[in-house]
Amino acid sequence: MDPADLQTAEEFFELFKTPWERAVPKRKYRVVLSTNGCIENLEADLFLVYGSGETAVDRAAGIRLDQRQGPVDLAWEESTFPVYGRLAAFDAGTAAHTLRSGQEAVDYRDRVGTGRVWRIGYDLFEEIRHLLTNGQPSRQAPTPTIELHIALLRHVLLESGVPFVEIPPRPDGYDFICCLTHDVDFFGIRRHKFDRTLAGFVGRASLKTLADLVRGRRPLGQAARNWVALLSLPLVFLKLVPDFWRPFDDYARVEEGSRSTFFLVPFKGLPGIAPDGTVDSARAVSYEMSEIREEMTQAAGRGSELAVHGIDAWRDSDAGRAEMKQLTSITGRETAGVRMHWLYFAADSPRRLEAAGFDYDSTWGYNDGVGYRAGTSQVFRLPETAGLMELPLSIMDSALFYRSRMNRSQADARRDCDQVVANARRFGGTVVINWHDRSMAPERLWDRFYRELIAEVGKGDRAWFTTAREAVDWFRWRRAIRFTWETTSGVVTAVAPAPPGKIPAGRMRICRPTGTSAAALEEHRFGGQEPMTVEL
Repeated sequence: MDPADLQTAEEFFELFKTPWERAVPKRKYRVVLSTNGCIENLEADLFLVYGSGETAVDRAAGIRLDQRQGPVDLAWEESTFPVYGRLAAFDAGTAAHTLRSGQEAVDYRDRVGTGRVWRIGYDLFEEIRHLLTNGQPSRQAPTPTIELHIALLRHVLLESGVPFVEIPPRPDGYDFICCLTHDVDFFGIRRHKFDRTLAGFVGRASLKTLADLVRGRRPLGQAARNWVALLSLPLVFLKLVPDFWRPFDDYARVEEGSRSTFFLVPFKGLPGIAPDGTVDSARAVSYEMSEIREEMTQAAGRGSELAVHGIDAWRDSDAGRAEMKQLTSITGRETAGVRMHWLYFAADSPRRLEAAGFDYDSTWGYNDGVGYRAGTSQVFRLPETAGLMELPLSIMDSALFYRSRMNRSQADARRDCDQVVANARRFGGTVVINWHDRSMAPERLWDRFYRELIAEVGKGDRAWFTTAREAVDWFRWRRAIRFTWETTSGVVTAVAPAPPGKIPAGRMRICRPTGTSAAALEEHRFGGQEPMTVEL
């Protein structure tokens, strides 16, 4: 196996948390996964051979292949997912196929000696590496591609009669994790006197609101709220009535006890440098953490997490340290999470953020899409880092509703979000929602949609609502689980530390195939206090 493939395999099997090791010659295995087709010195009941190039397995089977260059969509059962690299289409006659690209077969099955071969015509770990390093374009945002790669592998094991255990990405008692997060780009309209922010508010709260009302894009009640806010502006500036941009108070009222995460800008008036080297003055904000210390302390006292909305941390570790220090001097913690303002990110951002000392990042999302930039909603380790974790961003209000972005109607946005929630119920992982500070207030008034979205996520009490930090901590605990096993007896033992703090335990799923497309499934709580042993 290529060393790069081995590193990617390590991360892949943290996402598909099941026992594995690098194959040892002359040791008998139930299944061996190969990415180069070199299996002659290995012994297994099933050889699962991935790869886009011709292998000794293909030559022995007399199967011809034609290479295609991705991206190419593959169809599997009711699902479709993209392959971004090369693809092999097999001339396998009338043999049964699981994967297809159009009318072409992308897999086949054969026998080798006393074992079986299931050949799949793409480079699995190159695909995973691409997704975790480069990510998907926004047109593929709705596709949880890595989760479908895992689901396909799970399907192959079950179809082939291979028993296995796994730790699903679901806390005990829940289907998935939900993090309610908020990027705070503004703090109070009083800070904006005769600037573009105030001018924009006046324009949108007046004429644009009227136009939206006429076109049926805004109900009368919302229009009235905007006009009342507009007329109250003089009183707000005179401090005779409360400021109506109050993110901490607004979200505390709407979220009803759920502990959310606020990403706060460390320095005001600092736009930072864009990835193309330019400076956009519109990126600078009009508040900084030191000015809202009291409000931050009150929010933390209600259980909210405070994190950094970074400016230049994505490109400069020294800047990152300074940005984080602004927060830790208030919270008293040694580290913090970060999400970059305007979602700026670059290839070397992971190691720069890790060098700055951040605990996790939550930038991986879309300004113009909803879904899965990395092809997964699971927390993963960012490439080229020792342990910096990424909590992927799933749903962002401005991506959905800004006219220059997706420009969704309320109904279409609901369908987009419902699909993300449905995938979370199917695959586990996280749903990370980013609703900005002004989104509950005039003139955006996206509060009703947000309430309905939270209600949909919380349906059946099967979502664990928690802070971004605790979601990352749960996945770190899951990654700490270690397996030992006996290849001859099939006895698997899982060991782990107890989950830290009030973080829930996990589950161990035991899959024992009983026939084609059928399996006896068991699930047991696994809290790590004692080892768990299973005989397969």
